[in-house]
Amino acid sequence: MKFNPIRKMSVVLDLEGKQTNLGTLAWSNSERRAYFEYSAEFLAAPLLVSPFYVKTNPGLIEAPRVPFDGLHGLFNDSLPDGWGRLLLDRRLQRLGIDYHQLTPLDRLSAVGTTGMGALAYIPELPDGDKKLDDDIDLDWFIEQVDLIQAELDVADIDTLQGAQGGSAGARPKIMIGFNQVQNTFVLDYGQSMEPGFERWMVKARSADDPAEIGVEEAAYALMARAAGVEMAETRVLNTKKGNRLFATKRFDRTLDGRLHMHTASGILNASHREASLNYEQLHKLTFLMTRDSSEVLRMFRHMVFNVYARNRDDHAKNHAFLMKGDGRWTLSPAYDLTFSSGPGGEHSADVAGEGKNPDMQHLLTISKKASIPEQDAKDVIDQVRTAIDRWPEFAEEAGLAKSRTTELDRILNARKPTQAMRRPAI
Repeated sequence: MKFNPIRKMSVVLDLEGKQTNLGTLAWSNSERRAYFEYSAEFLAAPLLVSPFYVKTNPGLIEAPRVPFDGLHGLFNDSLPDGWGRLLLDRRLQRLGIDYHQLTPLDRLSAVGTTGMGALAYIPELPDGDKKLDDDIDLDWFIEQVDLIQAELDVADIDTLQGAQGGSAGARPKIMIGFNQVQNTFVLDYGQSMEPGFERWMVKARSADDPAEIGVEEAAYALMARAAGVEMAETRVLNTKKGNRLFATKRFDRTLDGRLHMHTASGILNASHREASLNYEQLHKLTFLMTRDSSEVLRMFRHMVFNVYARNRDDHAKNHAFLMKGDGRWTLSPAYDLTFSSGPGGEHSADVAGEGKNPDMQHLLTISKKASIPEQDAKDVIDQVRTAIDRWPEFAEEAGLAKSRTTELDRILNARKPTQAMRRPAI
């Protein structure tokens, strides 16, 4: 395969079934940065697709060289990292292409029309053979992940890369169309789905994850809902060979079509690979994006849950906003909620200057700065702490091993293994 580098591409906004030419994205080799220009069609009826650094004005908008290798944050949100980036690199390596020479636009061409959110990129990187047959199951997915992580050349990289959907994060993922009634699925390459099939994401275990990470994340989702945190539908998928995988319904896809998704990282051009944002900034951003105090309270609840559930992997790409066709923004449902020690044992986003052991006073300092009434903040904290105290219930419901349940209970609730769980009165 001869590889032709991408120097210019069209960006399409595919929002709730309506496709609009958003504009043109071009790459300057000499400057090692991208330039973007909105189309006249879009400027005739503009939406604030990225309110701060890619404002809806005519003319060229240059990208900063950092932190996204010369790409605007708006478009960097479409690029996979971790697993998705690895798959693309392996696929191109097989084709004899030096992936080290790829520009961000080349990588966007690999995302094409199948990425997260509502942005699509044309031209697309030519596809490999996409398998739409019925013989692919979730055990096949696990086997392929193991082959990739063992760096064996027999893995079906084309199929995996086509079905990973531009998702971020280190854990292996595929997108599926899932029929819950029939308990059947097809790989999702962005094709139309038959009635009864919904778009879901399935995660596998990475080499560094706990053995039962899928079940653990499912238990965390149960705990988060009990804490009042809005979550997309989740479940554990059991395979024929005994694998248990975490699956979640995609919140960037609806019956009306795609929603525009923009992370805090992309909105503010803030790296997710280092501690670039704190929770005070995230609350301010939530108000600026939504102009809705109830959405700010939702962000506060996310923060409180992350603190008490010890989810310290709360970097700038793990907070996102959704825009519907009317141009209004809301905070997205929470996602990627698991136990995490964080970088250096600290939260990626600090709480009132404290990253290692934030307590109630740090939380209330943030709520005060975010103009959240103190009693509302305390009610949220109480509800979250009550849910965290019930951790063993949720772990048992999800099917997590007792040894891991006890290990996390000791960390989350400072309980000894023999200590009975304090259950709320019925």
